[in-house]
Amino acid sequence: MRSLYVCLSAVLLSVLVRGYNFSLNGWSMTGADSVSAEKGGSAVLPCSFTHPDTNLTLTGSVIWKSQNKDVIFKCAYHSQGELCENVIQRDGGNRFRFVGNLSNKDASIIIDGLGQEDKGSYRCRVELNIGKFETQTPTKLEVKAAQGNVSVVSGTEGDSVTLPCIVKFRKPSQLTTVTWMRKEPYQHIVTFTAQSQGYWTIVNGENRYKLVGNTEKGNATTRINQLRVSDNHTYLCQVEYRSRQSPSENSQHLIQKEICLQVHVKTTDSTTLYPFIFLIIIFIIIIIIIIIFIIFRKKGGCSQQIKRPTPWKRNDPDSSSIPRTDQSQQPTAPGGKRFTISASEDPQPDSCTYASIVFDSNRKVQGGQTFSVVDSGETDVTYAAIVKTY
Repeated sequence: MRSLYVCLSAVLLSVLVRGYNFSLNGWSMTGADSVSAEKGGSAVLPCSFTHPDTNLTLTGSVIWKSQNKDVIFKCAYHSQGELCENVIQRDGGNRFRFVGNLSNKDASIIIDGLGQEDKGSYRCRVELNIGKFETQTPTKLEVKAAQGNVSVVSGTEGDSVTLPCIVKFRKPSQLTTVTWMRKEPYQHIVTFTAQSQGYWTIVNGENRYKLVGNTEKGNATTRINQLRVSDNHTYLCQVEYRSRQSPSENSQHLIQKEICLQVHVKTTDSTTLYPFIFLIIIFIIIIIIIIIFIIFRKKGGCSQQIKRPTPWKRNDPDSSSIPRTDQSQQPTAPGGKRFTISASEDPQPDSCTYASIVFDSNRKVQGGQTFSVVDSGETDVTYAAIVKTY
């Protein structure tokens, strides 16, 4: 059985983040107050912005700075495409990736392979053809020690699988959003939002996803129904909660986890296939036997049935047929001449009737009478033998 191994990064990310918001001169920028992730995992730093109304196509650069204002990431965004190119990263590595889209006013980035050196505060900045803008409120990144090995979940194509996502958050707090995103290529998959009386609804995404965990206890476990091969991607999952002790009602915090999903391609089970093939072979053999039997029956039925000929008749049309007699009977001819007529002893029916007439040579037929044997009139030939005894 073939297997497809897919690492799903259950990184909690949402396009509906409601964190800090800084506005000035028609510009505004929004991001998360804090992002918490485990060492070795991934973290998404969200950043969205608005700008004064313009009909121009946005071009320019997206820049992220650390708390000491060092540039950790920079890329150029051209009108010819949607990719942020000419990337500059801290330490010349490739752990930072642009996952936003200027057309959607999204300047978010993702950091892979988190280490303790990555914790700290980060600010988002855009330098576009219509102006420059940078938030004054940073996003705090917390890197926590990994809680054991990365969870591994196995599933089979067409079946259902449950992806665990359990987080611990500061209390008293309230979970507001649970989001699963595909990590690479980056794409939003499904977002659940909290409603009144503990209900959750799908804002974006397919109905194949269902939130099954107890969110009041920080359980955002999600079940995926009808697994597909196209589901074989790396995913980002986001739990977003609001601290009730924060002076700002819009204070938002993100917690991130990672999960590895192993998907098996569905194949036909040989234990059920072999009996089925055996039954088909037996059925074919029975059909062949029946056909052979019918063919032999038809050949036997084509042979002609031969009729038994009728007894002999005399030349005299008014005379009756000569009856068959046993050898013990001795009919007497006119003049006292004795003779015997015996039938063939062949028990099998055939196309001929055999008879023999034996005359006693010691006696003469009176009056010169003779006996004659003629054809019985049937289509079959009748043979007779007259033997004179001495």
